[in-house]
Amino acid sequence: MYMNGNVTFDSLPSAIEELAGKVDYIINLLGTKIEKREEIPKYLNTEKALAHLKNIGFSMSKSKLYKLTALKSIPVHKNGNSLFFLQEELEQWCEKQIHADNNNIKSITRPCLYSGIKNNRKNGRI
Repeated sequence: MYMNGNVTFDSLPSAIEELAGKVDYIINLLGTKIEKREEIPKYLNTEKALAHLKNIGFSMSKSKLYKLTALKSIPVHKNGNSLFFLQEELEQWCEKQIHADNNNIKSITRPCLYSGIKNNRKNGRI
């Protein structure tokens, strides 16, 4: 009601009452969201790790994940035959993959660009 800033001295008590009501509503809403929050487990099993990787943009098959664990390319914790992953370690691994890809792209494209320029000079195009 008072969102447009037209609060006068006479309307101040009702504006404060309206704001107090909105603050109470927000506090109640936040309280219910916190109570309903799913507890994130410390260790993720294979299926939950795959779901988490998919949520952060690294979708892969179960066999690819198993291959990465066998190659010790991805952080994993073993308990017998079971594999467990820490969410934080998976996210750090994903960040490293992004940086590694960027560095690899730079190292591949520079020689390719250089050879293309060199070939064009030979053929008289430049």
